Amino acid sequence: MLKRFFNYLFEKISLSLIPSPKHKVRVIAFRRVTPILVIIIIITSICVLSSLYNHYQGVYYSTAAKLNQLSGVRAENEQLKREIYVLNQDAEELRENLARLQEYNKEIKNMIELEGEEQATADKLSLELRTFFSYNQNLMHQGLPPIGGGELHLLYQAPDEIIQKTRETIEMLKKELPSQEEDLSSLEISVKKYNELQAATPKIWPLGDNGNAYISSNYGWRTDPFSGKQIFHEGLDIGTWYNTPVLATADGKVKYAGWKGGYGYVLIIEHGFGYETTYAHLNKIKASKGENVRRGQVIALSGNSGKSTGPHLHYEVRKNNIPQNPRNFIGR
Repeated sequence: MLKRFFNYLFEKISLSLIPSPKHKVRVIAFRRVTPILVIIIIITSICVLSSLYNHYQGVYYSTAAKLNQLSGVRAENEQLKREIYVLNQDAEELRENLARLQEYNKEIKNMIELEGEEQATADKLSLELRTFFSYNQNLMHQGLPPIGGGELHLLYQAPDEIIQKTRETIEMLKKELPSQEEDLSSLEISVKKYNELQAATPKIWPLGDNGNAYISSNYGWRTDPFSGKQIFHEGLDIGTWYNTPVLATADGKVKYAGWKGGYGYVLIIEHGFGYETTYAHLNKIKASKGENVRRGQVIALSGNSGKSTGPHLHYEVRKNNIPQNPRNFIGR
């Protein structure tokens, strides 16, 4: 049966074609299976082409979607770059302000006139502002971050969060820096006041004696060498020879220069902040009334003028017109 079917399929068929009465009859011979194979090939080709079309159409739509997504990422990336640029500009301005304040701070530190441990304490004064940019040193030190390479090259983890935190930090610093500057201005005023107080406070030995002078009579109650009575000695007597240089023990202005009874030739200096010093029994006065003098300046020469038992310097320190023990102010 099968053999008969195959014989049937492969049996030859002849077709006669008569184009017109004037032409010869054309005979076309082919096997019966040929049209069937042609139909099968056509149907298969249609199916394959249809499948390929559907496949590449899907690839096309998928690629288009990815391109659209990439376009959105590009736009987001560009927006992030612009925001980072703005933040970087603000950061640069803050860095300049901070540098200015730090320089201001150094100037104030240099104004503080201290010695020894006090100077070491002053050296610890510093101004430091920490920002969120310490999390990303590239942004702080290199300005705009590198933006070359792939389209998705952002260099940051969670850039939106970083930008938001950075923006908040910058806003905080913008509010803080004026108060920092105000504090430094107040500190400068305080330092100036402090320096003025230090300059006005008697601190040094009142004689340029090369260490040869000595304290002959202390501050406090003593027996008066002339009357023999107990009286309060309001100063310090320093035994020294004639014409030893007498030094101003602090900056100030000469209040009095001249003869003053038993004190002989006297020079009185007002220093400010309630301080006043007196130098008595002088041989010669070398500063005049109203003259501004500096600590360590020679203002007179020692002597034995007035009511005195021998050449010496009578030295007094007063605070708000109250006698103070000069030993607390002589630096030795």
